[in-house]
Amino acid sequence: MAKRLATSGDEDHHSKRRKVDNDRPPKSTVGEISSAKQLQDLLAFRQDAGPDTRRNIQALKNFLDATAYGEDAELQSSRREILLEYLTHQPIAINDGPSTGSFDLIKIWSFAAQSSNEHFYSAVTAVLALLLKTISHHVEFCDLGKAICLLVLQRDQLKVLERGLSAQKTKDHIISPCLRLLTEIVSFDGGFCASRVYRSKDVTFKRLDTFLSLSQSSSEAGSSSRRKASIRDNALRYLFVNFKLQDHATKTEMLSHGNIVRSMLQISKDDPPWFVRELLKVLKEDILLDESIPRRVKGRVFIDNVLGSIATLYYYSYNDHDAPDDEHKRETQSIPESAHSLLMSICTTPAYGILHKESRSSWNTKKDDVESLDESTTYQSKTALLSTRSQKRKSVRNNTLASFLQSLRPHANELQRDLILATLQAAPELISDYFHKKVTFSFEPKLTATWVGYAAFLLSTIQLPIEKQLASTLPPTLDLVEAILPLPLTSKVLSRCLNQSVGLIRFIAIQILNAAFNKLAYVLRHLHSSRSAGRDIQRMRWTSTASDLVDEFSQRCPDMNHVVIVFRGCTADDPTCREACARLLALYYQHLPQKALEHKFDISVALSAAIDDVVSTKSQSEEPGLESLILEHLLKIASCSPDVRWLQKTGHNQRSLFMSGFQLCAILKDDLVHDSLFVLLQSALIEGLNLDSTQGRLLLVMLLTSLDRTKAWQPPENAFTFVDDLLQRLSKKGVKYHQDSLELVEKKFPAAEDATEAPLGNFLMVLREQWPFVQRSASKVDLEGLSKWVSRLFLIMDHTRKDSKLSHHVRDSIKDNTTSERCKKWLEEGPDEGFSPIPKMTLEIPGSRNVPKTKNSGILTDDGPQTDQVWTKSWEPPKPPPSEDDNHPGLRKWKHLDVEEAVVERAVGELMLCLCSKYGDIRKQALAEVCSWMKRLQASSYDEREPLYLLAGELVETIKDSAADTALPYFAGVTAAEMCVVLADPLHMLYAKVNKFLNKGPTWNVERLPSYWVEQILMRLPSHDDTYYKEVSWLLDLLIDGLRNPESSGMGFVLESIWALE
Repeated sequence: MAKRLATSGDEDHHSKRRKVDNDRPPKSTVGEISSAKQLQDLLAFRQDAGPDTRRNIQALKNFLDATAYGEDAELQSSRREILLEYLTHQPIAINDGPSTGSFDLIKIWSFAAQSSNEHFYSAVTAVLALLLKTISHHVEFCDLGKAICLLVLQRDQLKVLERGLSAQKTKDHIISPCLRLLTEIVSFDGGFCASRVYRSKDVTFKRLDTFLSLSQSSSEAGSSSRRKASIRDNALRYLFVNFKLQDHATKTEMLSHGNIVRSMLQISKDDPPWFVRELLKVLKEDILLDESIPRRVKGRVFIDNVLGSIATLYYYSYNDHDAPDDEHKRETQSIPESAHSLLMSICTTPAYGILHKESRSSWNTKKDDVESLDESTTYQSKTALLSTRSQKRKSVRNNTLASFLQSLRPHANELQRDLILATLQAAPELISDYFHKKVTFSFEPKLTATWVGYAAFLLSTIQLPIEKQLASTLPPTLDLVEAILPLPLTSKVLSRCLNQSVGLIRFIAIQILNAAFNKLAYVLRHLHSSRSAGRDIQRMRWTSTASDLVDEFSQRCPDMNHVVIVFRGCTADDPTCREACARLLALYYQHLPQKALEHKFDISVALSAAIDDVVSTKSQSEEPGLESLILEHLLKIASCSPDVRWLQKTGHNQRSLFMSGFQLCAILKDDLVHDSLFVLLQSALIEGLNLDSTQGRLLLVMLLTSLDRTKAWQPPENAFTFVDDLLQRLSKKGVKYHQDSLELVEKKFPAAEDATEAPLGNFLMVLREQWPFVQRSASKVDLEGLSKWVSRLFLIMDHTRKDSKLSHHVRDSIKDNTTSERCKKWLEEGPDEGFSPIPKMTLEIPGSRNVPKTKNSGILTDDGPQTDQVWTKSWEPPKPPPSEDDNHPGLRKWKHLDVEEAVVERAVGELMLCLCSKYGDIRKQALAEVCSWMKRLQASSYDEREPLYLLAGELVETIKDSAADTALPYFAGVTAAEMCVVLADPLHMLYAKVNKFLNKGPTWNVERLPSYWVEQILMRLPSHDDTYYKEVSWLLDLLIDGLRNPESSGMGFVLESIWALE
């Protein structure tokens, strides 16, 4: 059909008739409500309710809006009086029973529901909610408001309410007013009707999970979304009010509805700020902090998905149209910070249901681990079993936290990193699990923001404290290693990091290793200190764990030569990296000496340079900073390294390393470095010149005192050079100078007894030999300085060795070879500046500090220096031997233990000691108990039952005829008790010797028993090459424990043999 042409403009148009919509309410023409009578007339119910009724409802809404939100306080007060008068004359039931009257507004609400007019129904529902909200804050309306709430919750009105809640989820204008009405009913008067609302949950909570799961469309997320709340917003407000005001039983039941809780916690980036803040507040104050809610219920709520949903708030940000209002601007914390605070509480507090109760103070070790070792495992295989168990990975107890932590990004967000660190500290078992499952990042060295952030996270993980966990129980070795050096930090990866050309990567790797070594040192100290406590099997486990820990840590650490390369590549412009490298090298020597000594590292050049740096800083009257720390670390290395060349020139330095340190030691006063350096210099003299400790200390103190700086005299530089040359010559030709000393004494002083005492004799010989060369080569000024030093040195010798004639002879010889009269005067009369050597002389180390031990006396530790001085201990009388217990618990203790456990726990040994009792009845009873134990042992499946049965049988045969009259000597009883422990462990160093003793005969000669064991241990070769001193220690403990009474036999020969050890 052809298109119809448009009519001309002159023709009259046929206008379409306007459609008349009787359902749409006309514009309100009701004036302002000024009296209760007018309000009552407006709301009077009529069966033919039409547009006028809808107009009256709109007028009531305007009146309530002005009453609730008006700005004029006087008008608001007058409107409230009108509303109060109107409600007072309404037939509203106030009791808890059925309503005796009918509220006009309720009648209109019911009529609107029956009329199928959605807009009318929505308007009345909204007015009811607004009415309750208007009167909720005023006391005079309290009873009337309660009555209205009860009226709404009656059966007929609940059906009306259900009609709105059953509407399609797209009809926001119907569902939202119903939710607002329920919210006002629950919150009215502090939750007066809250329990009644929940009792009608079939209606009041109907489809609530559906409402909570509704999300805003993109078109609704604009600026209008702040003026009009969505169905989800109203449902959330309704749910929040219930969590605040319901009793604990109701809240517990609400939390059991998984669909509602999960829908509530599905946080979206489109959720408004008020919802996020309110949600976090409800979760913390009304759920977590509510102690009446069981812990298991909280645990079921906060699953890993819920925690992950809360974690999305770390990236929550306001859009321009979602800028916070004035109330939210007053918040001290941002939304990401509030979410972080909530997650920190959930993940680190056991009472909140997610963290296991024992996680904070213990590792994931089952209680039957030790029990199974004691009861069902042979002692022969315990060591191997403990080793395999330490490597076996166990399932974690905190599965929810383990799954949640994997979703966080610690390298990209600082708050997430803090959350993971706090969780790992609260549950240390998760450290191993986290890094074993975190396979998305291999820590291959790349200078990116991701790598740097992840490195910072690993460093923080290593630095986590571990005191509480170690104090409670022994953790598995694998968990300990992961806590010290997590899995991504393998030897291969760390070696690559150390070999990178980028300085930042190398420095980060070094800092990580330093932190790991420090943590290893703390753990080892704790393991060694705890080894002495507990039962034998526990001591074995502590020792085995410490050994396995060092081995595993050594495998994960890179070779020390990589660190040496980095240290040598550090320039003077980068003292921070140099100090970190020096610290790490010192830790290698201290805790992994075998790994450190695999590679030769000559510390001499570096130590000499460090000493020169400190001397240069001191000469400029500045306080050394990193230079002093570097020197301290290098001194620790020197105390452990056997390759330090003290008495040789290093590099381009014209002096030996000893003289560089000597000069610094003369400059420093009352300093820790001074004390450490003194001990090392003393050790250098002892080793380089073949002296004992007293001679080395004496020579060093004399030299330091003679070159001590005073206000009147500064030692010349050539004096240090001259002393250095003398010591180097003495170290190379010590035998020659010693022979010269002997020949001179024999020739000049044949009757002198102290003239040849080292080290002065050898040192004086080299001094006498080199003095003529100094006379010919030194300038006048240098010669005068050396003469003053020599005169000071001889003056010190006079005060130290008053009867030494050799020093006087050498001084006279030097004076005769001196051409300068002034120098001769100094050599004869001493220095003229009033020098007095007496206050300077001491055989102790200068300074009152304790000093670190050298390799001759111990190992330097990070806990503080240890003294090298001879400690004088006040004499204390020895403790008397233990007396016999009148209760004799050993007679009964073995009955309560398993066969193996009774042996390991020494219960059988205590039973055998009862044979040594001074009471005959006790000896008889003990003999019978030993026979009973033998029957129990023979019937058991214990692997070591045969040698133990043989031991007990020989003991019974030895004592059975004399038990009633004579006690078994204590040494025999103690020996039998100790042999029980030896026979229980086939790997024991004395296992073979004990079995050899048992095969000698069916009875023992108790009088020759001490001499037999002295001969077998002291006079014979040990069972193993490295166990001699351990066997001697075992014998000494046995002898001391056996000396309990004067009747102990055979002790005379024993004491003679012990004295022969010296």
